[in-house]
Amino acid sequence: MTARAPLRLLIVEDSPEDAAMYGHHLRGWDAFEIRTRVEALGEDAMKALSEWAPDALLLDYRLPDMTGLEFLQDAEPDCAVIVLTGVGDEQVAVQAIQLGAQDYLVKGRLTAEQLRQSLDRALNTHLLERELRRSQERTATILGSITDGFLSFGPDGQLEELNSAAAELLGTQLPMPGPPFAWDSSGAFASAMRRAQDSGEFTTAEVPVDSTHRWLHARLYPSDAGLTAYLYDVTDRRQAEQRANRQSEQLQQLYDAAVTLNTVRERQDVLNAALQISRDLLGTDQIVLAVPGDVLGAWQFSGLTDPVSDDLRRLMMAVTPDVTDVVRDGHWTALPLVRATDGTGYAGVLLGVLAILNPGDPLDRDMETLLLTLGQLLSDALTRSALVEADREHREYLEERVQARTAALERSNRELEQFAYVASHDLKEPLRTISSFTQLLQSRYGPQLDERARRYIDITVAGAQRMSTLIEDVLAVSRLNTQPSVPTLSDLNAITANVTAQWEPLIHQTGAQIQVGPLPRLMVDPTQFTQLLQHLIGNALKFRREGTPPRVHLSARPHPDGWQFTVSDNGIGIDPAYFERVFVIFQRLHTRDHYQGNGIGLALCRKIVEGRGGTIWLAGNAQGGTDVHFTVPFQSGDTAP
Repeated sequence: MTARAPLRLLIVEDSPEDAAMYGHHLRGWDAFEIRTRVEALGEDAMKALSEWAPDALLLDYRLPDMTGLEFLQDAEPDCAVIVLTGVGDEQVAVQAIQLGAQDYLVKGRLTAEQLRQSLDRALNTHLLERELRRSQERTATILGSITDGFLSFGPDGQLEELNSAAAELLGTQLPMPGPPFAWDSSGAFASAMRRAQDSGEFTTAEVPVDSTHRWLHARLYPSDAGLTAYLYDVTDRRQAEQRANRQSEQLQQLYDAAVTLNTVRERQDVLNAALQISRDLLGTDQIVLAVPGDVLGAWQFSGLTDPVSDDLRRLMMAVTPDVTDVVRDGHWTALPLVRATDGTGYAGVLLGVLAILNPGDPLDRDMETLLLTLGQLLSDALTRSALVEADREHREYLEERVQARTAALERSNRELEQFAYVASHDLKEPLRTISSFTQLLQSRYGPQLDERARRYIDITVAGAQRMSTLIEDVLAVSRLNTQPSVPTLSDLNAITANVTAQWEPLIHQTGAQIQVGPLPRLMVDPTQFTQLLQHLIGNALKFRREGTPPRVHLSARPHPDGWQFTVSDNGIGIDPAYFERVFVIFQRLHTRDHYQGNGIGLALCRKIVEGRGGTIWLAGNAQGGTDVHFTVPFQSGDTAP
């Protein structure tokens, strides 16, 4: 069994739970044998850097004594650094990278696979950076220890002398006609010669030499006798700079790609964006993006113009969800796009495959890292797309179910309303017969009947009349849904005056006082609003205290969602336990011996108010009576009093 490489990991985290989570995510990692050290303060962590010399550092952005950025600036750790924070902040991420961090992660979405991949990349990146610094140091040492190339030119600009170092650097020997010189294909050296000769001053230039594949730094010294030049090789530095510039450009392209992929959600838009981003980032159009098709085992290809080749077909068969590295077969290189189903990254879901037709050269480390990072971006985008698609399908399914249930409920309500209307209408006929013949019996044979028989007849007539009233009430409730409501601009002061006039006999009989405040003009159904006020004012008059004249007050005031009306009385009141029950049809709190009615008035009121989108509720008041509140939503055309 291969021994695991040792890894010293310094965790700078003031949250024990988060520090434990990092340890849990890294436990059992086959790649390294990890030793951890945890420090809660930045000052202690700085001491640990010098005492313990860790290979990697997990740094919390917010520490009790400093921020992670301040720590990086002061400590300048010579190890791989990953900054972690509770909330993603692109500006902080950029600053952390600029200060030497290799990655930036958000704790809340952190998985074991993400942490391991990030740590692996950070270690590799830091190693590359260290190698780059060492390479630059070695180059400087070498350049300082060897003899520079030397060139001597006469007054006419012809090369007169060069040493062996210059011959090796330029890949040429005397005689060397020119200028222009064959090795100076860019003309940089000839241009520097003209500047030095014209100005008579020391001049430098960076010269590419195609024949030896070198970059040379030239120092040119003009004199009356001609011109001398000293050359030394700066190829390593230029290549390092080009590589750093290339990596910087790739990082910016990856950032732009992440932003672009974050803005698209639909599956086809994601596929189009992913294909174009891959082509731009890798600098080739020979890229194919394959995703699983509708048929099991089939693939849907984007970017493929020719038939699927045997190499590509074999490559697609070789890619499985447990493959996490780049795969090559023939002329094709494949990057699996996998969504992990657990924290290990294995046995995940294969979202797709990015296939690149390559020239045959093996991938360098930079290109492989670029491909893996791109693959993670594409996997995340395809995962989001799949989740969006699943969410949309679920919402459409739920919407269909809601529509079906709504249609069934509406159909059931219509059938019930029609049944109530027909049943109530048909019940009137036998009631009229019972009432008519009972009254006829009373008028013709009343003198021949004893007192008990006449009382039975009175009870029968009264019951028939109550039944008739009950049927009328049921019809009234049914008509609220079966007859269309036509809102018109109605003066509620006039409607209230008409209602009050209808109750004038009872008002006169009880000595009641009805006070009406200023009411608005609203877009309502005047018939329904009349019914509403008839029941509410009628209840206030009917349920009065013995020996106390009723006092009824109707008011209206603006409400955030419309108008709120209140009908207040000083009657017998209602126990709060029954505030909801009284709105149920046929529910009565008193017997008919005390108060007449069928228990349908408040149910009808609720149906009218809620039919307009309002609400109705009860409350007690200081007079011991009841306040009935209801709201009416605003409508275009409403006018304040």
